[in-house]
Amino acid sequence: MQCVQHGVAQPGGGGRVDDVGRHEVQGAADRAQQRAARRTLIRVLETVLRLAHPVMPFITEELWQKVAPLAGRSGDSVCVAPYPQAQPEKIDPEAEAEIAAFKQLVDACRNLRGELGVSPAQKLPLLACGDTARIERHRPALQALAKLADVRLFADEAAWMQAVQASPSTVVGATRLALFIEVDAAAERERLGKEALRLEAEIAKAEGKLSNASFVERAPAAVVAQERERLDAFRATLAKVREQIDRLPLPA
Repeated sequence: MQCVQHGVAQPGGGGRVDDVGRHEVQGAADRAQQRAARRTLIRVLETVLRLAHPVMPFITEELWQKVAPLAGRSGDSVCVAPYPQAQPEKIDPEAEAEIAAFKQLVDACRNLRGELGVSPAQKLPLLACGDTARIERHRPALQALAKLADVRLFADEAAWMQAVQASPSTVVGATRLALFIEVDAAAERERLGKEALRLEAEIAKAEGKLSNASFVERAPAAVVAQERERLDAFRATLAKVREQIDRLPLPA
């Protein structure tokens, strides 16, 4: 059941079926796209009801009786309908990686909003630089799911930094993101200081593991390599956080 919840509801995540589905239906360019989005959502819902029926028998039965005909599935009851089977041959690793990366962008924007205490009704412009190709591909969906007023992409980091000023920012992979808003420089300095301390703790933890000869010798090579990659990522992010702190105006 946790797997079903993680894949469908995922509270607070950027890839919830209801969030994405609502955008695809409401933001569709034409009626054909709207119909395709609705049909996909109905089929997903019908499958989820069959998945969840063993642990949620009554509500899934009630809903399935309404949803199954719309999904083109017949039968007297969900309890005798075929249980969904995995189809590994239909898994698209590239598509999954693309959506996972997109969800990271949405989550990063939502986290910035949460840290700022911005009302969900207030839309803010997103300023991004670095690897922005994915943002360009998913611009409409990102703008809808992250409640963005606008998306501005910068090829030049210096121009991005000048535009961002003291606005809160974060790093997702090779992409730097900022929600433009007038901020309290002292509060932002405190927030970034806490993030720097967290990253320093992660770096110390990773360095401790990698300096442990027993760990390096006994752990699988892939695990050791992954730990080294995490350490490099933490160091790179910390450098960027410190750079953001340096850009903030000094207290009077």
